[in-house]
Amino acid sequence: MKTWGTVLLVLAVLAAPALACGFPLPAGTALLAVSKAVCAEGESVATCQARQDAYQSMNKLQSVAIEDLTMSLYVDDGEQVTSATLAGSYEFVVTTDDLLGGYVHAVLTDGQIDTGDSNPESLQNMEFIIYGSKGYTSYDGGKTWVVEELDATELSGMGMLLGLGGSRGASLNLFADPTVFNVTIGPSVQIDGQVMDVQTLTLDLPKLLANADAMTRLLQQGTAAGGDLLNLTEEDLQNFDPAQIALLSGLLLPLMQGTGFSTTLYIGEEDGYIHRIEDSYVLLMDLPQIDPQSKPLKMSYLLSGTITQHNAPLVINEPQNATQGQGIFGEGGVFGGSGLGSSIFGGSSGP
Repeated sequence: MKTWGTVLLVLAVLAAPALACGFPLPAGTALLAVSKAVCAEGESVATCQARQDAYQSMNKLQSVAIEDLTMSLYVDDGEQVTSATLAGSYEFVVTTDDLLGGYVHAVLTDGQIDTGDSNPESLQNMEFIIYGSKGYTSYDGGKTWVVEELDATELSGMGMLLGLGGSRGASLNLFADPTVFNVTIGPSVQIDGQVMDVQTLTLDLPKLLANADAMTRLLQQGTAAGGDLLNLTEEDLQNFDPAQIALLSGLLLPLMQGTGFSTTLYIGEEDGYIHRIEDSYVLLMDLPQIDPQSKPLKMSYLLSGTITQHNAPLVINEPQNATQGQGIFGEGGVFGGSGLGSSIFGGSSGP
């Protein structure tokens, strides 16, 4: 495999876990893979056990609410710049028959999306419901609704905005190998009167690139979870040579200065649930260093939110007064067609 092809595959491998960023909410039984979290090399048994127990507890939930949600996304693949910000809250009720793993009822107080194809679209004072494969949009506080059918790309774009990896994301785990990440313990804080144990998991990129087994596993997971969205194929997997990546790690690391992935978990000392998530995902690659005809790739994804109402009796229903029409999801909407979903996942820079 030529060096350039190897570099592009590294990009695909590292881009795939972006699908998994977000809140550890149940997606059928797929989250069980994450609930069996491994301990980092040198990590104490106590902190690892607390994290494992927390993921297992979260997997058993049937409903939660996400408050003070904030998200910012920026993607520049050298040909198109996509950016998004939002603030708001949503409720999540578990199901087992759709991509996101549950029904969603969200209220956005602020935000906008700019896909570079038109003027930025405001998300201010917008309400929407995702019910299986249907997306409902309201611009007047739920008095009237427009309904559209959703496809996998639209749902994935929506999932990234809300931090919902669903069944795709739950099968991906950057922290599956004890040798490629570190765990640090932060000072305890209180959320809703309960003391939180704070853990930050940080990827050790040099160790990941030098670990052939971990890179192979990550590509396999990425192909299975989001290969269609990331332009990964079985042929890519067959041509993947992780040993070459390990040999090239010294070349790749200088191209990726500023890249870093971390997740901070706030675990309740009393109930063992995860009460807050803070994700920071930054992928930078200075491709012109190896090909002057290419352009740098930049991607950042920052997400935070507080998880409340664990297993509360929340109910999300389909609006009965919805009319078929153009909302934010379908063709021409900001999450469909040429909107957010395809602009994030639709291609990669390169010759």
